[in-house]
Formats: sequence, structure tokens, C-alpha cells
Amino acid sequence: MIELTNKVYTSKFPSNYVNDVNGWGFSSEVIKNNIGKLLTLDIEFGVTCSLNCPHCFRKNNFMNKSSELHDEQLSKELSFSELKNTLLEAKSLGLKSVKFLGKGEPFESDRLLDLLEFLNQNDIIPLIFTKGHIIGDDDLVKKYFSKNGITNGSQLLKLLKKYNTSILLGFNSFDKNIQNRMVGDGHMIYSNKQTYFEVRNNTLKLLIEEGFNQGNPTRLCLATNPVTKENIHEIFNIYKWGRERNIYVIVTPSMISGRAQRNYFWKDITPSPEQLIELYTKIYIYNIEHSIQSLEQIEEEGISSYAGGHPCNQISVGMYLTINGKAFRCPGDEVSYFGSVRQKSLKDIWEHSENYGRCGSFNCGCPPKWGKSIPNNLFTQVLVNLKKYCGLNNG
Repeated sequence: MIELTNKVYTSKFPSNYVNDVNGWGFSSEVIKNNIGKLLTLDIEFGVTCSLNCPHCFRKNNFMNKSSELHDEQLSKELSFSELKNTLLEAKSLGLKSVKFLGKGEPFESDRLLDLLEFLNQNDIIPLIFTKGHIIGDDDLVKKYFSKNGITNGSQLLKLLKKYNTSILLGFNSFDKNIQNRMVGDGHMIYSNKQTYFEVRNNTLKLLIEEGFNQGNPTRLCLATNPVTKENIHEIFNIYKWGRERNIYVIVTPSMISGRAQRNYFWKDITPSPEQLIELYTKIYIYNIEHSIQSLEQIEEEGISSYAGGHPCNQISVGMYLTINGKAFRCPGDEVSYFGSVRQKSLKDIWEHSENYGRCGSFNCGCPPKWGKSIPNNLFTQVLVNLKKYCGLNNG
């Protein structure tokens, strides 16, 4: 177990607690008041990553720029100017937030801070999925950000905080060996002879010291995904550990895309339906016991594809934009293609997309995972279990 900070919540959560990380999900009220608007985009930004996660949603993880991305060459990557223009068009359609997904590790891109500054100037909230190995190693911070006058992780995080950034930190395990295997990085050595595991822990420490887990909603999240056969026994403890420290926690099985799709790798790593139902049930019981949610609220909202978290509604208010400017349903879907921003306006793509047809939906579940890494009966059975639990408590 990692001892980094005192608990923020020792028993019940406050009545006004926001069950989300800043900028991700949208409340039912916001969705009803913005029907037809494009509120969010998942975007690929950056092409290189020094890690080699076996479950990565990208097809290849090599650092050279000849890697195949969505069956296209990187010579067709959107220019920085094209990306900014697309985001400005999205802003005119209602854009409120952007999630950075890769293809590479966002902090290995030399244009990241430029884009964050641009988003901040346009009042768009950035959320960054990161494995944290750059932030936690000052030598790597210098390598990528010394041109910006930044030489250590604390300085970098202060600037990210200024830009109203939320951080979604990859966090698969408390166990050093399991965690290093899950980033394909067991042999890479960082400063002071540390492995990825120690650097990730240092990143989390720095994030907490800079106050990313302060505020309501929090701006710090632990991304445990994917839940696998190897780490499922730890996930509830990670969930509890994070929640007690006002850190949002993402819990969900594998995407059905990229490397996970190749040779049906997702089947090999995904726990049994019974294990997933048990985990989701345990997490929701924790939420009920600690006043994060009530049973009535859970019944009204429905079970989330992110166990215990805010229901996913990104496919009713947004799209996924690849490094080459192609729009898809979501990052977990390599099939539902809507069009390219180089061939059509973003407005035209959005208004003729499958996602636009879902406008007004609050809980979209997870269509790409249904019947695959998410069992068909998971949502129904978890709710049945919760009703039984509450019925026993009520006598």
C-alpha cells in the first residue's frame, strides 16, 4: 500500500459531492439544456510513447514514426494549425472539454503546453490520460520541457494547474511487478535506478502535493483500466484508497480496440462475468455506505460502465478524433466511422453521426464492450444485488 497523504474523507462523503473528475461527464441537467451540442471530444495528440502496454488501444506502440495508426501513415497526421482550427469549430458547436488519449504519451509531445495554453484561452477544460512516467522523473521533464523553462515535475504541475487541467493517471496495481508488466516496462530504468513503478508513485505524490485532489469535483483520477485477471484482486482496494483521498477512480474492463482486439487479446485478460459482477457490486455498496450515491440515485441513473463512477455519456455529447482527423464513435470503437475533418466540416460530421442520434441520453452504457468485456447481464445483475443488499439492511 502507498502511504502518501492523509485521508480527505474518513466516513461519509458530503451531500454536495460530485461523483466525477472535473470536465469529464455531464449532468442530466446540462445534457437536457444542451441537446444537439457537441460538448466534448476525445482526441489523439502526440505519436510517441516510450512504454509498451500490451493492452494499449493503439495498434502499435513503437516510437518510430512509421507505425501504423488506424491504417494510415503518420505523414497524414493533423498539423497543429489544423487541430486548433478543428477545436475552434468544435467550440462554436458547444465544446466544453477535451480528453487527451494518445496515440502517444501526451507528455512526450513537444506541443502539449502550446495546446493546453490554447485550450485555456478558449475556456475549454483539458483532461489528460497519462502513465505519469515523465512527470515523476525530473530528467525526463527537462528533456521535454526545458525549452519552456520547466525543469522538474512540480513546476510542470503548477502550469497544468494554471491551465485548469485534470489528470487521469494510469494506476493498475499496488504491486511493483504487476504494474511494471502492465506497461511493458519491467526493464526500463529511470533516474536514480528507479523502475516505472517508483516513478509513477512519485508522480502521484507530486500531484497530491500540488493539490490536484482538492476541490469538488476533484481534478485527479486513478485510471485502473483495464481490469484484468491479474489485477482484479486489487481493484476494490485501489478504489477505496483513492476515494478516501478525494481521487476519482476509473474501473472498467478492456476496450475492444487496438492491441486488445488483436487475436482477441481482450478475451485472454478479462475476468469472468461472475468476478466483474462481484467487483461492481462491492464498489456500489461502498458508494451507498459512504453516501457517494443512494440506491434511488443509482436506480435513476443506471449502473455505469465505470464501476461506481459517473455514467458514460460521451457518445451522446461527443466524438473521438484520431491523429489523422477521422471521427469515430469513441476510443473503444474502430468500426463506427463518421468522416474526416479534412473532407467535411466538423458540424456536418457531428450532425450526421450515430452519436448525434443519441442526443439527450444521460447513461449510454458502453456499446463497444457490451457482450464482450462487459457481460450482457452485468448492469441488471449488479442492480439486483444492490436491491437485495439494501433490503437486508432495511430489515
